[in-house]
Amino acid sequence: MSVVPAHGFVQAGGLRLHHLDFGGKGRPIVCLHGVCGHAWMWNDVAPQLTGVGRVTSLDMRGHGDSQWSPAHEYTTEDHASDLDAVLADLGAEEVDLVGLSWGGLVSMSYAARHPGSVRRLVIVDVPPSFTQSETDLLPRPAAFGTHDEVVEWERGANPRASEEMLQVMARFGTRPGGGGLARKHDPYFLQRWPFRSDDRWAALESLELPVMLVHAEQSYVLSAEVAERMAEVMRNGRLVRVQNSGHHVPVENPGALAEALTEFLS
Repeated sequence: MSVVPAHGFVQAGGLRLHHLDFGGKGRPIVCLHGVCGHAWMWNDVAPQLTGVGRVTSLDMRGHGDSQWSPAHEYTTEDHASDLDAVLADLGAEEVDLVGLSWGGLVSMSYAARHPGSVRRLVIVDVPPSFTQSETDLLPRPAAFGTHDEVVEWERGANPRASEEMLQVMARFGTRPGGGGLARKHDPYFLQRWPFRSDDRWAALESLELPVMLVHAEQSYVLSAEVAERMAEVMRNGRLVRVQNSGHHVPVENPGALAEALTEFLS
């Protein structure tokens, strides 16, 4: 790692949330991950943005080193409400939000509700609505026997990622448990993805701030057709396509994503 981030915690909605501070000066840039992800997914992107602003990546509730919700309060609005406390802790009146997948929906929701608090918004590879149900999920292991097993699973999920980034994903995405390594998120997400019931087309169309939509060319989540439709309805938006990347763009092609973010957020 070229930058060793500082760890921080904040209370939000009765839960303790964890975030990483990668440093930098000026306006905060807050990065959000997707379902079953964690703040370390931004490890190779965040250091490249510190010349633009102060970069923070958040473990959303139920993920990483943030607390789980006992009542499974995991709607997109729940996560967006958490941002109030996170951004207040950063002490800035205006921020830039960068959200991957579910994090993109959370960022979109927050920007629609707080139009004066978000300067620029980046939505990374997620549509505003879905055809799948909340429980229509592909099976994934809840735990692994060894670290190497975690790395190999991450390699299958992120085939274009560097070996170093696969190690980061494995190290910080699991914890010791049950004699092996358990995923570092609420097991609830192995059964249900609440955002699958979202319909955020109206919110996307209502946004007046500058928005950049990032589409991964090998994405299995956001089709080229839906990305084009999103670009058409955005009032002040642009569409950027990232080659040589699947859905997890900050993991598979952090260099291309960082370049696009630097240009847009500068």
